[in-house]
Amino acid sequence: MFVVIVDIAVKRDFIEQFREAVIRQGNNSLTLEEGCLGFDILQDPAEPTRFTLYESYVDSGTFHDVHRATPHFAEYAATTADWVESKSLRAMTKIWPLEDD
Repeated sequence: MFVVIVDIAVKRDFIEQFREAVIRQGNNSLTLEEGCLGFDILQDPAEPTRFTLYESYVDSGTFHDVHRATPHFAEYAATTADWVESKSLRAMTKIWPLEDD
């Protein structure tokens, strides 16, 4: 299983708009992408401008070639680009527990 952890710092004036957009993105990814296994959205209660996405896919190709090529990803990226101060992405392989364990 391929996992992506994305840490995002959002400009304070756009917290609520970003929350709405990222929740819509997570819902679209889960419902419209066959290879998307999970899309958790976390927000730091002590610093509400900080978000973390924990996304899981059947493999890296599903993330790179399918997820990132969808119209809803393009819309999310364009909509939120000016709201984001910084973003970092870590690609990981989940080793346990796996869905079929």
